[in-house]
Amino acid sequence: MATNQHYSVWTILRLLIFWIAILIPPIIERTILGSRTYCFLYIGLASVFVMYGVTVRTVFHYLQHTRREPIFVWIGYLLWSVFICGVLAVFPFEYDLLPHIADPSATQSRPLIDYLYYEVITFTTVGYGDIIPATLPAKILAMCTALFGATHGVTFVAIALQALTAPPAKGGE
Repeated sequence: MATNQHYSVWTILRLLIFWIAILIPPIIERTILGSRTYCFLYIGLASVFVMYGVTVRTVFHYLQHTRREPIFVWIGYLLWSVFICGVLAVFPFEYDLLPHIADPSATQSRPLIDYLYYEVITFTTVGYGDIIPATLPAKILAMCTALFGATHGVTFVAIALQALTAPPAKGGE
């Protein structure tokens, strides 16, 4: 059991490093280099799709080999959803993809919570329409976020149900 938990901690740390690494190129491209291109936006979005698959596979493996309590699976799902939206929120923030606020008393840029709000609303496919992507890169980001959101719940439920109903693998509890 200690080996399994040791494996899980190291796996989670490695995945976290890769998730953070996805965000570094856009920050370098926009903030440090001041480039006006969108190269790392598209590369970053493709990397998010790949890392999402790897992480979901790891979550499935973890659920198969541990003691599973439904409440922790639910909490994990919510935390994972917020994490994905947080990662995706870096892209509209770094690339300034959301329309600027028309209110002259407001500062030049949007509050940080607007970027997370936009991603959560798009991710959940609610789409209130109060923040509308206007540029091609913003529309591509919105499409990717909506695709993630539309498949995220179904994928996670299928994985959780399969892992929760199957007996633990040998070596687990």
